[in-house]
Amino acid sequence: MLRWRHILREASLIILVAAGLGFSFTAFTHRGIFAEKKAPSAGIDTTIVPEFVLYDEAVQLYRSGSALFVDARHAYDYGLGHVRGAVSIPLQDFSSRELGGIPEDRTVVVYCDGQECNSSVELAKKIASRGYRHVKIFFGGWREWTQNKQPTEP
Repeated sequence: MLRWRHILREASLIILVAAGLGFSFTAFTHRGIFAEKKAPSAGIDTTIVPEFVLYDEAVQLYRSGSALFVDARHAYDYGLGHVRGAVSIPLQDFSSRELGGIPEDRTVVVYCDGQECNSSVELAKKIASRGYRHVKIFFGGWREWTQNKQPTEP
């Protein structure tokens, strides 16, 4: 019984020392619970979060003609085929000047290859951060669009 008390006492001491070191480290480095909250950058609305749309809603938006489809894939892939009428804004080449002609209140649907591709998510976030309020992500992307034989162009 005495041996177990000794083991528990040593384990408790180790846990207390580890917790003290952990709190000291996070306080010193300003990480974790001691992290400083940063104010949002001026001019960027951080409350706008692009929403995901399923295939049926993407088709409805396309047929209504109210949405601009944006292809986030590489220019090479866009050249091989894309949603008819879509514009190419590859994620790695994105700059705000490419959005100059698009009204901020227009619905923008961003897509890439499909569910294994996150370029559409990243590009949609960047577009939304520029003040566009109606940004949607078609996560099924090019793969789902072509599997369902929707309008494309080479």
